[in-house]
Amino acid sequence: MKFYVHREDTPQYTVVFNWEEQHEGTVGNLLEQFVDSYNLKFQGVNELDVEDVFVTKSQSSRQAISNEEQVSRAVRDQEDIFVMSKGPPAIIEPLQNVQSSPVEVEEDDNGNRESRASSDEASNMADKHSYSQTDDDIDLEDMRDLLEGDSPGGELRSSPQRRHSWEGSFDDVSIANLQIAQLKKERTKELNTGHDAQHVLIAKCVQNAQRLVDQKHCDKAVKIYEQVNRLFPHQKECLLGLASIYSSADRPDKALEYLRTAVEAFPDHADLKCRLADCLLDLGQGKEASRLLYEAKNILEKKPDTKPNQLFDLQVQLAKAFILLGKHTMALQMCQAVVKEKKDHLEALLEYAELTYKMSSAHAKEALTIVMTLMVNKKDWMLPRDRLVNMMKYIPNGLKIMEGEIHEAIKSVPALVFLSNVFRDHGDVSNATQLLEHAMQVEPSHCTAFLSLIHMFEAQDRHVEAFKRIRTFLKQNPDMSIAGLKNKVFLPILKAVKEDIYLHATYPRVSGISADMQPPQQRAYNDQELNLLAVMFTLVKILFVKGALGLLPSFTKLLDPAHADRDLHTTLIRNEAAYYSTISQVMKIKLNPSSLENSPQFVYVAGDSHCITPAWRSIQYKGATHVLHPLLSTGTKIWHLRPEAKFFTKENFYNVMKKVPRKATVIFVFGEIDCREALPVCLAKCRYDSMEDAISKLLEIYTQALLGLKRKYKFTIYVHPVPPVLDLTRPTVMKFNKALKSTVEATSGLHWLDFVDELLCDHGTMLDSKFEFDGTHLHPCYVETLEKALSEAQERRTTSSPRK
Repeated sequence: MKFYVHREDTPQYTVVFNWEEQHEGTVGNLLEQFVDSYNLKFQGVNELDVEDVFVTKSQSSRQAISNEEQVSRAVRDQEDIFVMSKGPPAIIEPLQNVQSSPVEVEEDDNGNRESRASSDEASNMADKHSYSQTDDDIDLEDMRDLLEGDSPGGELRSSPQRRHSWEGSFDDVSIANLQIAQLKKERTKELNTGHDAQHVLIAKCVQNAQRLVDQKHCDKAVKIYEQVNRLFPHQKECLLGLASIYSSADRPDKALEYLRTAVEAFPDHADLKCRLADCLLDLGQGKEASRLLYEAKNILEKKPDTKPNQLFDLQVQLAKAFILLGKHTMALQMCQAVVKEKKDHLEALLEYAELTYKMSSAHAKEALTIVMTLMVNKKDWMLPRDRLVNMMKYIPNGLKIMEGEIHEAIKSVPALVFLSNVFRDHGDVSNATQLLEHAMQVEPSHCTAFLSLIHMFEAQDRHVEAFKRIRTFLKQNPDMSIAGLKNKVFLPILKAVKEDIYLHATYPRVSGISADMQPPQQRAYNDQELNLLAVMFTLVKILFVKGALGLLPSFTKLLDPAHADRDLHTTLIRNEAAYYSTISQVMKIKLNPSSLENSPQFVYVAGDSHCITPAWRSIQYKGATHVLHPLLSTGTKIWHLRPEAKFFTKENFYNVMKKVPRKATVIFVFGEIDCREALPVCLAKCRYDSMEDAISKLLEIYTQALLGLKRKYKFTIYVHPVPPVLDLTRPTVMKFNKALKSTVEATSGLHWLDFVDELLCDHGTMLDSKFEFDGTHLHPCYVETLEKALSEAQERRTTSSPRK
């Protein structure tokens, strides 16, 4: 995994760690590595002592992570953590002769704090991942010399001592904007060869842009590249940087523009022709790609310094072009020729496997062996995973071959869990489940594998089977415990259930609980305990979703002490803990289990976790009492519902929909995760040019998915606004809701529930306090507002003939 360790006190510094999850190392070891790197960088400036600092996830709370904690447990992939001083930070006086522009601080639509200099030339957004300047960066005095000095062609100075004693720092965008400001001045000047400040500054801008790409702020990098490109067209590194960003954002058509410009500007550069050919291959244009590749081949063959690997890579590209053109035999021959010369050429091996696996069972076995080997040897390469899952759709008994005959490593439980995750993330829930079943045969008490198996049952809407498997697991491992809270304590409750858990509203008579009950010990949980606790949390979620309300109080009474004050949101089971927390709190608010007796009428509420708080409450609908029945699709984003998506949450969504009666009334409440995660990430990756474009695409996906369900199941569909609960995302949520309302009202067959403004106060800027609940979800009392909106929407539907 990759994560970032920051020192925000002056001088600022960041180290990017690539940490193997299986690597055993403590936070203390991590801190020592950071301090060593920091002191090497700032030797004699402001060195740290490992005894005087600590690691935290929050600069505001300053809550230290124990130095004894394992890094793989304490830190998540892509997470930011901070090294802070144990005492108050030292006050460092700024240099008297340094002046900085006045800065305003504001929040953007995603709640990120941004700084903006008053000067138009130097305006920028402060990046929360700001890195300290390296020796290759231009410091403030250097930039002032360049902006105001008489000798722009002079040698750039570097003074780490002066640079790092200044209070405050510029981020990469700020530096680049100052550099670009100087480029505008230098553009019209004649400079002597060898003293070209333009070239120096262009290189600095490109360097800072690439650093922003590494920080996953591609949108900011694009602005730098484009400004440089406007000032000085046909800069190769800028064109390649822009093309790389858009290619990574799955926008090959946009990348194509920059690559064509680059090839036109540098017609003799074989590498550019190959890059353009790659882009054309992504667009399915094999003919033009093959022409460019032959041109590149001719250039490379004439160059005396061409390396064999360059020609091998080019041959594999040509093979891909031939595949697009239907010339599979030629493509296979080219891949075989490369492998013959270089047996470890990874892309040639992968294409060879793709071309041969359907030929025979022997070829299938060989192809699976190749793909598995590539996955093991190059773990960060995603393409072999995609190819593996695709191959398994066509190879008879492929899973059996893979499990039994290919690779000894996959016979271990961790390897089987890893493979299961590969299949799961590519939407093959069936094979993922089979791999986990195999893992449980290898090690029946393995909590991680068992938790993953239960989640796969959830994805397939096999809740009753999940319940029975959990009951069996606890029975087979009665003394396994969560810090002393043993499994056998839960067995009397589970044994009391003799029938289907669905709508099990009555409270069973349970005896024998208190005799063996030991409260969980007040200490950090180990990995097994965390996974076992997650199993129990998932059991509570399953019981709630199935309406087994009569069983829940017994479980929450036992599990609440295991959940409270444990900071589980910082662990690997944060999602399971979040669901449990919400359900536990919902169960403490008046809920009438008897409403589920005697076959009640239902209005279904389909959503992510936001379908939990209104669940199982009664409303009046069409003149009769109905109960709000949750249809939970865990972790599902609207983005997951696009036709080409393969992620397992999409299968979860459609499996849940299959169980809903035809012609049912269904309220859909999706989009909150998209507003909180997907929209900001997509914009940062440059998948879209603007928030409006991103929202428009999501709405297209959402409406098409809902209309597809309406056609197939004849549902009456109401669309719930995205709950505007979180302060940081509320501006984005409300922008999304405005567009969602317009789209739904303009779409025949969909009906908008118009009540989001009633949830807010202070001119729509804050959530009304009566709807506050757990900081993430609406309070269940909002059901009254929902009921009113549903009644009004139903009335509009029946009185407006086009909406019937």
